[in-house]
Amino acid sequence: MGLGGGRGELDDYEWVRLSDLPAEPETAPDPEPEPEPAPSVLGPALRSLVREYPVWSGSGVTRVLLVDLDNLRAERGRLRARMELVVELARQADHVALAGQVGAVARARPWLAEFAARALAVADGADVADHALLAAAEAVPGPVEVLVVSNDGIFADLADRGELTVLSPGVDALSDRLHGAADLLVDLAALERQALAAAQD
Repeated sequence: MGLGGGRGELDDYEWVRLSDLPAEPETAPDPEPEPEPAPSVLGPALRSLVREYPVWSGSGVTRVLLVDLDNLRAERGRLRARMELVVELARQADHVALAGQVGAVARARPWLAEFAARALAVADGADVADHALLAAAEAVPGPVEVLVVSNDGIFADLADRGELTVLSPGVDALSDRLHGAADLLVDLAALERQALAAAQD
């Protein structure tokens, strides 16, 4: 250790005034979570319509509902109304199967009520959800009537099992084969317009 006027170990450091340091940049606040869409008149109006609309034949056979969630994509408020419609139909059915890719299932589940756990998330790929739904229908014994929510032609063969009702998310994208096989065709987009008009009267 040196004595007298020699350099000390603190002389090796560069000293600055705190006031000379640049101000730390402000961190951006965390983004606000996307708000839940408020319940609209569309959901209740759709439910009311399908309670009155004869989507089931009433023949007394087993009612099977198949929902292709990949075909029901929409902005969040409209998606919520569509899922409320699905729940209404599911409560009328004897057997219910819902399937779609992971993202479609995740978006739908918050509004599927007691049927949320039944929504099957499948891997990406052509017709993967469709095949899962067909397998679910095949597992139901005996004569059935099927209500399928989809536009995909792969479901046309369900007409061999009994009466087939198709709830199309939009007939402009409906398979010709499925259209030809349906005993009853319901255009969901037209039903939505009708429901909104009725709610505004």
